[in-house]
Amino acid sequence: MPFEVDDLAAQAGVSVEILERLSSNLPAGAGQLYAQRIYRKKHGGVREVFKPKPPFDAVSKNLHRSFTNLFSYEAPDHVHGFVRGRSTISNASQHLAKKCVLRMDLEDFFPSISAATIKASLQEQGYEGKALDCAVNLVTIGGKLPIGLSTSPLLSNLAFLSTDHSLAEYAQSEGLSFTRYVDDLAFSGDVTDHHSAAISRILDDAGWSVNTRKTAFMRRGSPQYVTGLYVGESDGPRIPRKVKRKMRWILHVISKLGYDTYMAEFGGEDEGMHRRRLLGWACYIAAVEPEVGFPLLREFDALVPEWDEEDLGDLC
Repeated sequence: MPFEVDDLAAQAGVSVEILERLSSNLPAGAGQLYAQRIYRKKHGGVREVFKPKPPFDAVSKNLHRSFTNLFSYEAPDHVHGFVRGRSTISNASQHLAKKCVLRMDLEDFFPSISAATIKASLQEQGYEGKALDCAVNLVTIGGKLPIGLSTSPLLSNLAFLSTDHSLAEYAQSEGLSFTRYVDDLAFSGDVTDHHSAAISRILDDAGWSVNTRKTAFMRRGSPQYVTGLYVGESDGPRIPRKVKRKMRWILHVISKLGYDTYMAEFGGEDEGMHRRRLLGWACYIAAVEPEVGFPLLREFDALVPEWDEEDLGDLC
């Protein structure tokens, strides 16, 4: 079923007039329609993150909901990022106690997806003419898929779909387990340099770049991590020991000296370890290792003030 401008406006939750105005103003909308932040990467380069402002934020969220309901996209079994019911935990669980784990990372994943690629993807979903042009303008910034818009995660999966199929077919033919979590690719089994080279060719032929600095072979007997979780045991993924040690240390400091002292004198404020973040970490640990995480969660909940400066700031 083809979608026209009236359909796109209804999906965005605004009038056609507002839709067209946003679409035409977005390229020069920095400051008015969205905020832009630039972060320096650890190993060089920068990452641009965009935060939409009203009314663009509501339009982006509405389009995301509409796209999710309308698109024919079905995530392949190996895709765990931005898929309901899947997570870093389900992703890591596919690589437990394997002879070798190969981790590969894609370079500048979101920004490497061009407006032309998104246009082709949206055209396949039924958008055409003016509706297609408006939709592309509303989901890309500077001719690229931006980090920060609600629509970007689904569209990135859609743009990578054909490559997903190619990689999955290759992994199956070689007897390897394969998962993808956003731009993090993991292959496990009897993995060799031959496989790494072949996978790189598949990605290169499809127009993707491998971040070679993050390519790693992790063999049995040495630390094996997938999406931040240890996968060297067969009974399930584990939280890295250094993370558990740090959380226990934070809990010890707070229990002995108090939350305010921890925040002011032991690095809590510098690391942004406010109540919400502490409880979030404890919840994540509980999801992976309940016997470790739930005691942490209960103690943090009892010891950390219900409202701290960050929480109060969110309410203002």
